[in-house]
Amino acid sequence: MAEILADSHPAAGLVDHDDLIAQIQDLRQRVENLENRLAIPVAPQVLPVPAVSAVPPASDFVLPTNIVPVLGRMLVGIAGAYVLRALTDWGALPTGAGVTIGLLYAFLWLWIAARSPADAKFAAAVGCSTSVLIMAPLLWEATGRLKVMTTGMSAGVLAGFALVALVLGMKARHGIIATIGAASSIVMAIAFLFDRNDVVPFTAALLIIAAAMEFAAWRDLPAGARAFAAIGADSAVLLFSYLMARPRGMPEAWVPASPYFVLAAQMAVVLIYSASAVIQTVVRRRTLTLAEIARTTTALLAGFGGAVWVFKDNRAIVLELGIVALAGGVACYAVSFLFFERHNKQNFRALATFGLFLVLTGFFLPFSSSGFWILSCACAIACCWAARTLHLPTLGLHGAIYLLLGAAVARVTGQPLQVLFGVGTTTVNWAASMAVLLAAVVCWVAIAGVSSGDAGRWRNQISSLAIAAHIAWIMVGLTVFAVLGVSPATVPADTLGTVVLIALSLGLAWAGTHWGRRELVWLLYGFMAIGAYKLATRDFMNERNLPLVVSLLCYGGALIMLPRMLRAESSTEDR
Repeated sequence: MAEILADSHPAAGLVDHDDLIAQIQDLRQRVENLENRLAIPVAPQVLPVPAVSAVPPASDFVLPTNIVPVLGRMLVGIAGAYVLRALTDWGALPTGAGVTIGLLYAFLWLWIAARSPADAKFAAAVGCSTSVLIMAPLLWEATGRLKVMTTGMSAGVLAGFALVALVLGMKARHGIIATIGAASSIVMAIAFLFDRNDVVPFTAALLIIAAAMEFAAWRDLPAGARAFAAIGADSAVLLFSYLMARPRGMPEAWVPASPYFVLAAQMAVVLIYSASAVIQTVVRRRTLTLAEIARTTTALLAGFGGAVWVFKDNRAIVLELGIVALAGGVACYAVSFLFFERHNKQNFRALATFGLFLVLTGFFLPFSSSGFWILSCACAIACCWAARTLHLPTLGLHGAIYLLLGAAVARVTGQPLQVLFGVGTTTVNWAASMAVLLAAVVCWVAIAGVSSGDAGRWRNQISSLAIAAHIAWIMVGLTVFAVLGVSPATVPADTLGTVVLIALSLGLAWAGTHWGRRELVWLLYGFMAIGAYKLATRDFMNERNLPLVVSLLCYGGALIMLPRMLRAESSTEDR
Protein backbone atom coordinates (compact mmCIF):
# COMPACT_ATOMS: atom_id res chain seq x y z
CA MET A 1 0.00 0.00 0.00
CA ALA A 2 2.84 2.32 0.86
CA GLU A 3 4.44 1.51 -2.50
CA ILE A 4 1.26 2.37 -4.41
CA LEU A 5 1.00 5.68 -2.53
CA ALA A 6 4.63 6.35 -3.22
CA ASP A 7 4.13 5.68 -6.92
CA SER A 8 1.04 7.84 -7.17
CA HIS A 9 2.50 10.74 -5.17
CA PRO A 10 6.24 11.16 -5.06
CA ALA A 11 6.21 13.01 -1.73
CA ALA A 12 4.29 10.30 0.03
CA GLY A 13 7.26 8.07 0.09
CA LEU A 14 9.03 10.58 2.26
CA VAL A 15 6.71 9.91 5.22
CA ASP A 16 8.40 8.10 8.10
CA HIS A 17 6.36 5.09 9.19
CA ASP A 18 7.54 5.37 12.81
CA ASP A 19 6.39 9.01 12.97
CA LEU A 20 3.01 8.04 11.56
CA ILE A 21 2.50 5.32 14.18
CA ALA A 22 3.53 7.74 16.95
CA GLN A 23 1.04 10.35 15.74
CA ILE A 24 -1.78 7.76 15.63
CA GLN A 25 -0.94 6.62 19.20
CA ASP A 26 -0.88 10.23 20.37
CA LEU A 27 -4.26 10.86 18.76
CA ARG A 28 -5.75 7.75 20.41
CA GLN A 29 -4.37 8.86 23.78
CA ARG A 30 -5.91 12.33 23.43
CA VAL A 31 -9.31 10.83 22.58
CA GLU A 32 -9.05 8.44 25.52
CA ASN A 33 -8.21 11.31 27.89
CA LEU A 34 -11.22 13.26 26.66
CA GLU A 35 -13.45 10.23 27.19
CA ASN A 36 -12.12 9.79 30.71
CA ARG A 37 -12.91 13.40 31.58
CA LEU A 38 -16.47 13.07 30.27
CA ALA A 39 -16.90 9.65 31.92
CA ILE A 40 -17.80 8.04 28.55
CA PRO A 41 -17.15 4.28 28.41
CA VAL A 42 -14.03 3.52 26.38
CA ALA A 43 -14.48 1.17 23.42
CA PRO A 44 -12.34 -1.97 23.51
CA GLN A 45 -9.06 -1.61 21.68
CA VAL A 46 -8.68 -3.62 18.50
CA LEU A 47 -5.08 -2.93 17.58
CA PRO A 48 -2.37 -3.42 20.18
CA VAL A 49 -0.56 -0.22 20.96
CA PRO A 50 2.43 0.42 23.16
CA ALA A 51 1.61 1.30 26.77
CA VAL A 52 1.46 5.04 27.30
CA SER A 53 1.09 6.69 30.72
CA ALA A 54 -2.38 8.15 31.15
CA VAL A 55 -2.75 11.87 31.79
CA PRO A 56 -4.42 12.42 35.22
CA PRO A 57 -7.89 14.03 35.10
CA ALA A 58 -8.09 17.74 35.82
CA SER A 59 -10.47 17.24 38.78
CA ASP A 60 -11.65 14.48 41.10
CA PHE A 61 -15.28 15.51 40.53
CA VAL A 62 -16.92 13.45 37.78
CA LEU A 63 -20.32 14.41 36.45
CA PRO A 64 -22.89 11.63 36.33
CA THR A 65 -22.88 9.89 32.97
CA ASN A 66 -26.67 10.20 32.72
CA ILE A 67 -27.04 13.86 33.65
CA VAL A 68 -28.58 14.81 30.32
CA PRO A 69 -31.24 12.08 30.14
CA VAL A 70 -32.11 12.57 33.82
CA LEU A 71 -32.75 16.27 33.26
CA GLY A 72 -34.69 15.35 30.14
CA ARG A 73 -36.97 13.05 32.15
CA MET A 74 -37.50 15.89 34.63
CA LEU A 75 -38.72 18.19 31.87
CA VAL A 76 -40.95 15.45 30.46
CA GLY A 77 -42.46 14.93 33.91
CA ILE A 78 -43.18 18.63 34.34
CA ALA A 79 -44.67 18.71 30.84
CA GLY A 80 -47.07 15.95 31.83
CA ALA A 81 -48.25 18.06 34.76
CA TYR A 82 -48.96 20.96 32.40
CA VAL A 83 -50.95 18.62 30.16
CA LEU A 84 -53.17 17.77 33.13
CA ARG A 85 -53.54 21.47 33.92
CA ALA A 86 -54.51 22.25 30.32
CA LEU A 87 -57.11 19.46 30.29
CA THR A 88 -58.56 20.84 33.52
CA ASP A 89 -58.65 24.41 32.22
CA TRP A 90 -60.37 23.27 28.98
CA GLY A 91 -63.02 21.43 30.97
CA ALA A 92 -62.01 17.99 29.73
CA LEU A 93 -61.43 17.02 33.38
CA PRO A 94 -63.47 18.22 36.36
CA THR A 95 -61.45 20.54 38.57
CA GLY A 96 -61.48 18.20 41.55
CA ALA A 97 -60.53 15.20 39.43
CA GLY A 98 -57.73 17.15 37.74
CA VAL A 99 -56.28 18.20 41.09
CA THR A 100 -56.51 14.66 42.45
CA ILE A 101 -54.82 13.15 39.39
CA GLY A 102 -52.14 15.84 39.54
CA LEU A 103 -51.34 15.05 43.16
CA LEU A 104 -51.20 11.33 42.40
CA TYR A 105 -48.91 12.15 39.50
CA ALA A 106 -46.60 14.05 41.89
CA PHE A 107 -46.52 11.10 44.29
CA LEU A 108 -45.78 8.82 41.31
CA TRP A 109 -42.62 10.79 40.60
CA LEU A 110 -41.67 10.44 44.26
CA TRP A 111 -41.98 6.67 43.86
CA ILE A 112 -39.91 6.81 40.65
CA ALA A 113 -37.19 8.67 42.53
CA ALA A 114 -37.12 5.98 45.20
CA ARG A 115 -36.74 3.30 42.49
CA SER A 116 -33.35 4.76 41.50
CA PRO A 117 -30.34 2.51 42.20
CA ALA A 118 -28.57 3.04 45.49
CA ASP A 119 -25.61 4.75 43.82
CA ALA A 120 -27.74 7.01 41.61
CA LYS A 121 -27.97 9.90 44.05
CA PHE A 122 -28.34 12.51 41.33
CA ALA A 123 -31.22 10.69 39.67
CA ALA A 124 -33.00 10.26 43.03
CA ALA A 125 -32.58 13.97 43.86
CA VAL A 126 -33.84 15.10 40.45
CA GLY A 127 -36.79 12.71 40.58
CA CYS A 128 -37.80 13.95 44.02
CA SER A 129 -37.38 17.57 42.91
CA THR A 130 -39.63 16.84 39.93
CA SER A 131 -42.29 15.62 42.33
CA VAL A 132 -41.95 18.79 44.39
CA LEU A 133 -42.14 21.04 41.34
CA ILE A 134 -45.36 19.31 40.34
CA MET A 135 -46.96 19.21 43.78
CA ALA A 136 -46.16 22.70 45.10
CA PRO A 137 -47.80 24.93 42.45
CA LEU A 138 -50.72 22.51 42.06
CA LEU A 139 -51.45 22.63 45.80
CA TRP A 140 -51.12 26.41 45.86
CA GLU A 141 -53.61 26.87 43.04
CA ALA A 142 -56.00 24.22 44.36
CA THR A 143 -56.21 26.04 47.70
CA GLY A 144 -56.19 29.55 46.28
CA ARG A 145 -57.41 30.17 42.75
CA LEU A 146 -59.38 26.96 42.22
CA LYS A 147 -60.86 26.78 45.76
CA VAL A 148 -61.22 22.99 45.62
CA MET A 149 -59.12 22.26 48.73
CA THR A 150 -59.38 23.61 52.27
CA THR A 151 -56.40 24.65 54.32
CA GLY A 152 -56.80 21.50 56.38
CA MET A 153 -56.62 19.35 53.24
CA SER A 154 -53.53 21.22 52.03
CA ALA A 155 -51.83 20.75 55.40
CA GLY A 156 -52.68 17.06 55.28
CA VAL A 157 -51.18 16.70 51.78
CA LEU A 158 -47.97 18.45 52.89
CA ALA A 159 -47.60 16.25 55.94
CA GLY A 160 -48.41 13.16 53.87
CA PHE A 161 -45.89 14.13 51.21
CA ALA A 162 -43.14 14.45 53.84
CA LEU A 163 -44.10 11.10 55.41
CA VAL A 164 -44.20 9.27 52.08
CA ALA A 165 -40.83 10.76 51.13
CA LEU A 166 -39.44 9.62 54.46
CA VAL A 167 -40.76 6.06 54.12
CA LEU A 168 -39.56 5.70 50.53
CA GLY A 169 -36.20 7.19 51.42
CA MET A 170 -35.80 4.76 54.33
CA LYS A 171 -36.66 1.75 52.17
CA ALA A 172 -34.39 2.78 49.31
CA ARG A 173 -31.67 4.12 51.66
CA HIS A 174 -31.87 7.45 49.85
CA GLY A 175 -31.59 10.11 52.54
CA ILE A 176 -31.76 12.83 49.88
CA ILE A 177 -35.39 11.91 49.14
CA ALA A 178 -36.44 12.34 52.76
CA THR A 179 -34.48 15.60 53.03
CA ILE A 180 -35.96 17.19 49.90
CA GLY A 181 -39.47 15.98 50.67
CA ALA A 182 -39.44 17.23 54.27
CA ALA A 183 -37.71 20.54 53.51
CA SER A 184 -40.11 21.39 50.68
CA SER A 185 -43.13 20.48 52.82
CA ILE A 186 -41.87 22.67 55.66
CA VAL A 187 -41.32 25.65 53.36
CA MET A 188 -44.76 25.20 51.79
CA ALA A 189 -46.45 24.86 55.21
CA ILE A 190 -44.88 28.10 56.45
CA ALA A 191 -45.83 29.89 53.22
CA PHE A 192 -49.43 28.62 53.46
CA LEU A 193 -49.62 29.59 57.15
CA PHE A 194 -48.87 33.26 56.45
CA ASP A 195 -50.73 33.45 53.16
CA ARG A 196 -53.96 31.86 54.42
CA ASN A 197 -53.69 33.24 58.01
CA ASP A 198 -54.69 29.83 59.35
CA VAL A 199 -52.33 28.71 62.10
CA VAL A 200 -53.92 25.48 63.33
CA PRO A 201 -53.64 23.08 60.35
CA PHE A 202 -50.17 24.13 59.27
CA THR A 203 -48.79 24.10 62.82
CA ALA A 204 -50.12 20.57 63.07
CA ALA A 205 -48.45 19.68 59.77
CA LEU A 206 -45.11 21.09 60.97
CA LEU A 207 -45.37 19.12 64.22
CA ILE A 208 -46.09 15.91 62.30
CA ILE A 209 -43.08 16.49 60.06
CA ALA A 210 -40.89 17.22 63.10
CA ALA A 211 -42.03 13.98 64.74
CA ALA A 212 -41.31 12.09 61.51
CA MET A 213 -37.78 13.52 61.36
CA GLU A 214 -37.13 12.42 64.93
CA PHE A 215 -38.42 8.95 64.06
CA ALA A 216 -35.98 8.90 61.14
CA ALA A 217 -33.16 9.74 63.55
CA TRP A 218 -34.16 6.78 65.73
CA ARG A 219 -33.77 4.59 62.63
CA ASP A 220 -30.40 6.17 61.76
CA LEU A 221 -31.66 7.61 58.48
CA PRO A 222 -29.54 10.67 57.66
CA ALA A 223 -32.41 13.08 57.07
CA GLY A 224 -30.79 16.48 56.69
CA ALA A 225 -34.03 18.37 57.37
CA ARG A 226 -34.15 17.37 61.05
CA ALA A 227 -32.87 20.70 62.35
CA PHE A 228 -35.01 22.59 59.83
CA ALA A 229 -38.09 20.68 61.01
CA ALA A 230 -37.34 21.57 64.64
CA ILE A 231 -36.98 25.26 63.79
CA GLY A 232 -40.23 25.21 61.84
CA ALA A 233 -42.19 23.47 64.61
CA ASP A 234 -40.83 25.69 67.40
CA SER A 235 -41.44 28.84 65.39
CA ALA A 236 -45.02 27.84 64.57
CA VAL A 237 -45.76 27.08 68.23
CA LEU A 238 -44.31 30.41 69.35
CA LEU A 239 -46.29 32.27 66.69
CA PHE A 240 -49.46 30.45 67.76
CA SER A 241 -48.74 31.35 71.39
CA TYR A 242 -48.16 35.00 70.50
CA LEU A 243 -51.41 35.26 68.55
CA MET A 244 -53.42 33.66 71.35
CA ALA A 245 -51.73 35.69 74.11
CA ARG A 246 -52.61 39.07 72.60
CA PRO A 247 -54.79 41.18 74.94
CA ARG A 248 -57.43 41.48 72.22
CA GLY A 249 -57.19 37.85 71.19
CA MET A 250 -56.53 36.47 67.72
CA PRO A 251 -56.32 39.21 65.06
CA GLU A 252 -59.41 39.52 62.90
CA ALA A 253 -57.48 38.68 59.72
CA TRP A 254 -56.56 35.26 61.12
CA VAL A 255 -58.81 32.22 61.29
CA PRO A 256 -60.09 31.88 64.92
CA ALA A 257 -58.64 29.06 67.02
CA SER A 258 -59.52 27.47 70.32
CA PRO A 259 -57.12 27.89 73.27
CA TYR A 260 -57.08 24.12 73.61
CA PHE A 261 -55.48 23.85 70.16
CA VAL A 262 -52.55 26.03 71.19
CA LEU A 263 -52.15 24.06 74.44
CA ALA A 264 -52.10 20.83 72.44
CA ALA A 265 -49.45 22.26 70.09
CA GLN A 266 -47.31 23.44 73.02
CA MET A 267 -47.40 20.09 74.76
CA ALA A 268 -46.86 18.26 71.46
CA VAL A 269 -43.56 20.00 70.77
CA VAL A 270 -42.41 19.26 74.32
CA LEU A 271 -43.43 15.61 74.01
CA ILE A 272 -41.78 15.12 70.60
CA TYR A 273 -38.33 16.28 71.64
CA SER A 274 -38.47 15.00 75.21
CA ALA A 275 -39.40 11.54 73.93
CA SER A 276 -36.64 11.77 71.34
CA ALA A 277 -34.05 12.56 74.02
CA VAL A 278 -35.25 9.70 76.22
CA ILE A 279 -35.29 7.17 73.38
CA GLN A 280 -31.85 8.19 72.16
CA THR A 281 -30.31 7.98 75.63
CA VAL A 282 -32.21 5.38 77.65
CA VAL A 283 -33.47 3.03 74.94
CA ARG A 284 -30.73 3.25 72.33
CA ARG A 285 -27.89 4.14 74.74
CA ARG A 286 -26.67 6.87 72.42
CA THR A 287 -24.92 10.07 73.48
CA LEU A 288 -26.93 13.21 72.84
CA THR A 289 -25.20 15.57 70.44
CA LEU A 290 -25.02 19.27 71.13
CA ALA A 291 -27.54 19.86 68.35
CA GLU A 292 -30.00 17.42 69.97
CA ILE A 293 -29.52 19.08 73.36
CA ALA A 294 -30.18 22.47 71.76
CA ARG A 295 -33.32 21.19 70.02
CA THR A 296 -34.68 19.70 73.23
CA THR A 297 -33.94 22.86 75.21
CA THR A 298 -35.62 25.04 72.59
CA ALA A 299 -38.68 22.79 72.53
CA LEU A 300 -39.02 22.94 76.32
CA LEU A 301 -38.75 26.72 76.27
CA ALA A 302 -41.21 27.07 73.39
CA GLY A 303 -43.71 24.64 74.93
CA PHE A 304 -43.73 25.65 78.58
CA GLY A 305 -42.85 29.27 77.90
CA GLY A 306 -45.66 29.56 75.38
CA ALA A 307 -48.11 27.89 77.77
CA VAL A 308 -47.26 30.36 80.55
CA TRP A 309 -47.58 33.19 78.03
CA VAL A 310 -51.11 32.17 77.03
CA PHE A 311 -52.56 30.65 80.22
CA LYS A 312 -50.98 32.74 82.98
CA ASP A 313 -54.45 33.73 84.23
CA ASN A 314 -55.95 30.22 84.13
CA ARG A 315 -54.99 28.73 87.51
CA ALA A 316 -56.31 25.26 86.73
CA ILE A 317 -54.20 24.87 83.57
CA VAL A 318 -51.17 26.48 85.24
CA LEU A 319 -51.45 23.98 88.11
CA GLU A 320 -51.63 21.07 85.69
CA LEU A 321 -48.63 22.37 83.78
CA GLY A 322 -46.70 22.71 87.03
CA ILE A 323 -47.46 19.13 88.03
CA VAL A 324 -46.41 17.85 84.61
CA ALA A 325 -43.17 19.85 84.71
CA LEU A 326 -42.38 18.73 88.25
CA ALA A 327 -42.98 15.08 87.40
CA GLY A 328 -40.81 15.41 84.30
CA GLY A 329 -38.04 17.06 86.29
CA VAL A 330 -37.98 14.33 88.92
CA ALA A 331 -37.94 11.71 86.15
CA CYS A 332 -35.01 13.43 84.43
CA TYR A 333 -33.07 13.53 87.69
CA ALA A 334 -33.76 9.85 88.36
CA VAL A 335 -32.75 8.75 84.87
CA SER A 336 -29.60 10.88 84.80
CA PHE A 337 -28.27 9.63 88.13
CA LEU A 338 -29.35 6.00 87.76
CA PHE A 339 -28.16 5.40 84.21
CA PHE A 340 -25.53 7.94 83.20
CA GLU A 341 -23.77 9.49 86.20
CA ARG A 342 -20.78 7.15 85.98
CA HIS A 343 -20.88 6.02 82.35
CA ASN A 344 -21.89 8.92 80.10
CA LYS A 345 -21.13 12.39 81.42
CA GLN A 346 -22.69 14.29 78.53
CA ASN A 347 -26.04 12.50 78.84
CA PHE A 348 -25.85 12.88 82.61
CA ARG A 349 -25.29 16.63 82.49
CA ALA A 350 -27.90 17.16 79.77
CA LEU A 351 -30.67 15.22 81.52
CA ALA A 352 -29.79 16.65 84.94
CA THR A 353 -30.00 20.16 83.48
CA PHE A 354 -33.38 19.34 81.93
CA GLY A 355 -34.45 18.11 85.37
CA LEU A 356 -33.31 21.37 86.97
CA PHE A 357 -35.26 23.43 84.42
CA LEU A 358 -38.42 21.35 84.76
CA VAL A 359 -38.37 21.31 88.57
CA LEU A 360 -37.96 25.09 88.67
CA THR A 361 -40.81 25.39 86.16
CA GLY A 362 -42.92 23.11 88.34
CA PHE A 363 -42.25 25.36 91.35
CA PHE A 364 -42.79 28.59 89.46
CA LEU A 365 -46.07 27.88 87.67
CA PRO A 366 -48.55 26.89 90.38
CA PHE A 367 -47.05 28.62 93.43
CA SER A 368 -46.83 32.23 94.51
CA SER A 369 -43.49 33.93 95.01
CA SER A 370 -43.40 32.95 98.69
CA GLY A 371 -44.16 29.34 97.86
CA PHE A 372 -41.50 29.34 95.14
CA TRP A 373 -38.64 30.58 97.32
CA ILE A 374 -39.57 28.29 100.20
CA LEU A 375 -39.62 25.24 97.93
CA SER A 376 -36.42 26.35 96.21
CA CYS A 377 -34.58 26.71 99.51
CA ALA A 378 -35.84 23.32 100.67
CA CYS A 379 -34.73 21.79 97.38
CA ALA A 380 -31.33 23.47 97.74
CA ILE A 381 -30.83 21.88 101.17
CA ALA A 382 -31.87 18.47 99.85
CA CYS A 383 -29.54 18.71 96.86
CA CYS A 384 -26.51 19.83 98.87
CA TRP A 385 -26.85 17.11 101.48
CA ALA A 386 -27.49 14.51 98.80
CA ALA A 387 -24.32 15.72 97.06
CA ARG A 388 -22.39 15.18 100.30
CA THR A 389 -23.94 11.80 101.13
CA LEU A 390 -23.92 10.28 97.64
CA HIS A 391 -20.73 12.01 96.41
CA LEU A 392 -22.55 13.72 93.53
CA PRO A 393 -21.01 17.19 93.06
CA THR A 394 -23.43 18.09 90.27
CA LEU A 395 -26.24 18.07 92.81
CA GLY A 396 -24.27 20.59 94.83
CA LEU A 397 -24.18 22.93 91.83
CA HIS A 398 -27.92 22.52 91.40
CA GLY A 399 -28.41 23.23 95.09
CA ALA A 400 -26.55 26.52 94.71
CA ILE A 401 -28.75 27.44 91.73
CA TYR A 402 -31.94 26.63 93.66
CA LEU A 403 -30.73 28.75 96.58
CA LEU A 404 -29.76 31.76 94.48
CA LEU A 405 -33.04 31.75 92.55
CA GLY A 406 -35.05 31.34 95.73
CA ALA A 407 -33.23 34.27 97.36
CA ALA A 408 -33.81 36.41 94.28
CA VAL A 409 -37.54 35.66 94.22
CA ALA A 410 -37.75 36.36 97.96
CA ARG A 411 -36.15 39.78 97.23
CA VAL A 412 -33.36 39.09 99.67
CA THR A 413 -30.51 39.43 97.20
CA GLY A 414 -31.23 43.06 96.38
CA GLN A 415 -31.68 44.31 99.94
CA PRO A 416 -27.99 45.08 100.69
CA LEU A 417 -27.87 47.33 97.61
CA GLN A 418 -30.22 49.76 99.36
CA VAL A 419 -28.06 50.36 102.41
CA LEU A 420 -24.70 50.11 100.63
CA PHE A 421 -25.34 52.02 97.41
CA GLY A 422 -28.75 53.60 97.84
CA VAL A 423 -30.23 51.48 95.02
CA GLY A 424 -33.94 50.66 95.28
CA THR A 425 -36.47 51.39 97.98
CA THR A 426 -37.11 47.88 99.27
CA THR A 427 -37.30 47.62 103.05
CA VAL A 428 -35.77 44.66 104.78
CA ASN A 429 -37.86 41.49 105.00
CA TRP A 430 -36.47 39.98 108.17
CA ALA A 431 -38.41 36.72 108.07
CA ALA A 432 -37.50 35.87 104.48
CA SER A 433 -33.92 37.08 104.97
CA MET A 434 -33.32 34.96 108.06
CA ALA A 435 -34.93 31.90 106.42
CA VAL A 436 -32.82 32.19 103.28
CA LEU A 437 -29.70 32.86 105.37
CA LEU A 438 -30.35 29.77 107.50
CA ALA A 439 -30.91 27.64 104.38
CA ALA A 440 -27.69 28.96 102.87
CA VAL A 441 -25.69 28.13 106.00
CA VAL A 442 -27.08 24.58 106.07
CA CYS A 443 -26.22 24.17 102.38
CA TRP A 444 -22.68 25.48 102.85
CA VAL A 445 -22.03 23.16 105.79
CA ALA A 446 -23.04 20.23 103.59
CA ILE A 447 -20.78 21.28 100.71
CA ALA A 448 -17.89 22.17 103.02
CA GLY A 449 -18.04 18.66 104.49
CA VAL A 450 -17.14 17.06 101.16
CA SER A 451 -13.56 15.80 101.17
CA SER A 452 -11.21 17.93 99.07
CA GLY A 453 -9.82 14.82 97.41
CA ASP A 454 -13.15 13.65 96.06
CA ALA A 455 -13.97 13.69 92.37
CA GLY A 456 -15.60 16.87 91.13
CA ARG A 457 -13.52 19.12 93.36
CA TRP A 458 -13.94 22.17 91.15
CA ARG A 459 -17.72 21.72 91.15
CA ASN A 460 -17.72 21.58 94.94
CA GLN A 461 -15.60 24.73 95.07
CA ILE A 462 -17.95 26.57 92.72
CA SER A 463 -20.95 25.52 94.81
CA SER A 464 -19.19 26.57 98.02
CA LEU A 465 -18.14 29.89 96.50
CA ALA A 466 -21.66 30.75 95.28
CA ILE A 467 -23.34 29.79 98.56
CA ALA A 468 -20.70 31.49 100.75
CA ALA A 469 -20.96 34.66 98.67
CA HIS A 470 -24.69 34.72 99.24
CA ILE A 471 -24.27 34.17 102.97
CA ALA A 472 -21.75 37.00 103.23
CA TRP A 473 -23.83 39.35 101.06
CA ILE A 474 -27.00 38.79 103.07
CA MET A 475 -25.11 39.20 106.36
CA VAL A 476 -23.68 42.54 105.23
CA GLY A 477 -27.13 43.90 104.47
CA LEU A 478 -28.74 42.58 107.65
CA THR A 479 -25.90 43.86 109.84
CA VAL A 480 -26.11 47.39 108.43
CA PHE A 481 -29.90 47.35 108.67
CA ALA A 482 -29.75 46.18 112.29
CA VAL A 483 -27.17 48.77 113.40
CA LEU A 484 -29.04 51.59 111.71
CA GLY A 485 -32.27 50.39 113.29
CA VAL A 486 -31.00 50.52 116.90
CA SER A 487 -28.55 53.44 116.66
CA PRO A 488 -29.22 57.19 116.52
CA ALA A 489 -30.04 58.75 113.20
CA THR A 490 -26.68 60.56 113.17
CA VAL A 491 -24.73 57.36 112.43
CA PRO A 492 -23.10 57.78 108.98
CA ALA A 493 -24.66 55.03 106.89
CA ASP A 494 -21.96 54.95 104.18
CA THR A 495 -19.11 54.69 106.65
CA LEU A 496 -21.01 51.97 108.53
CA GLY A 497 -21.41 49.99 105.31
CA THR A 498 -17.69 50.27 104.54
CA VAL A 499 -16.75 49.14 108.07
CA VAL A 500 -19.03 46.10 107.80
CA LEU A 501 -17.62 45.17 104.37
CA ILE A 502 -14.04 45.40 105.65
CA ALA A 503 -14.84 43.38 108.78
CA LEU A 504 -16.47 40.70 106.64
CA SER A 505 -13.43 40.59 104.32
CA LEU A 506 -11.10 40.08 107.27
CA GLY A 507 -13.38 37.32 108.55
CA LEU A 508 -13.31 35.62 105.14
CA ALA A 509 -9.49 35.82 105.12
CA TRP A 510 -9.26 34.20 108.54
CA ALA A 511 -11.83 31.50 107.75
CA GLY A 512 -10.37 30.73 104.33
CA THR A 513 -6.82 30.29 105.67
CA HIS A 514 -7.66 28.45 108.90
CA TRP A 515 -10.24 26.12 107.37
CA GLY A 516 -8.33 25.53 104.16
CA ARG A 517 -11.12 26.89 101.95
CA ARG A 518 -9.59 28.60 98.93
CA GLU A 519 -12.95 29.77 97.66
CA LEU A 520 -13.35 31.97 100.76
CA VAL A 521 -10.02 33.62 99.99
CA TRP A 522 -11.19 34.23 96.41
CA LEU A 523 -14.37 35.70 97.82
CA LEU A 524 -12.62 38.24 100.02
CA TYR A 525 -11.00 39.78 96.93
CA GLY A 526 -14.44 40.33 95.50
CA PHE A 527 -15.71 42.02 98.65
CA MET A 528 -12.60 44.21 98.86
CA ALA A 529 -13.28 45.30 95.26
CA ILE A 530 -16.86 46.16 96.22
CA GLY A 531 -15.51 48.13 99.18
CA ALA A 532 -13.14 50.08 96.95
CA TYR A 533 -15.93 50.95 94.54
CA LYS A 534 -18.16 51.99 97.44
CA LEU A 535 -15.41 54.11 98.97
CA ALA A 536 -14.94 55.99 95.70
CA THR A 537 -18.59 56.44 94.74
CA ARG A 538 -20.33 56.81 98.12
CA ASP A 539 -17.99 57.68 101.01
CA PHE A 540 -16.04 60.41 99.21
CA MET A 541 -19.28 61.88 97.88
CA ASN A 542 -21.45 61.75 101.02
CA GLU A 543 -19.18 61.63 104.09
CA ARG A 544 -17.10 64.44 105.57
CA ASN A 545 -14.43 64.83 108.24
CA LEU A 546 -14.27 62.03 110.82
CA PRO A 547 -16.61 59.49 109.09
CA LEU A 548 -14.53 59.71 105.92
CA VAL A 549 -11.34 59.31 107.96
CA VAL A 550 -12.78 56.18 109.56
CA SER A 551 -13.62 54.71 106.14
CA LEU A 552 -10.13 55.40 104.83
CA LEU A 553 -8.44 54.01 107.95
CA CYS A 554 -10.52 50.83 107.84
CA TYR A 555 -9.86 50.17 104.16
CA GLY A 556 -6.18 51.09 104.37
CA GLY A 557 -5.70 48.98 107.50
CA ALA A 558 -7.30 46.00 105.76
CA LEU A 559 -4.94 46.39 102.79
CA ILE A 560 -2.04 46.21 105.27
CA MET A 561 -3.36 43.28 107.30
CA LEU A 562 -4.71 40.98 104.60
CA PRO A 563 -1.38 40.15 102.88
CA ARG A 564 0.20 39.36 106.26
CA MET A 565 -2.70 37.12 107.22
CA LEU A 566 -2.50 35.22 103.96
CA ARG A 567 1.32 34.92 104.03
CA ALA A 568 1.38 33.76 107.65
CA GLU A 569 -1.07 30.98 106.91
CA SER A 570 0.83 29.99 103.76
CA SER A 571 4.04 29.71 105.78
CA THR A 572 2.28 27.52 108.34
CA GLU A 573 1.02 25.20 105.61
CA ASP A 574 4.52 24.94 104.05
CA ARG A 575 6.04 23.87 107.35
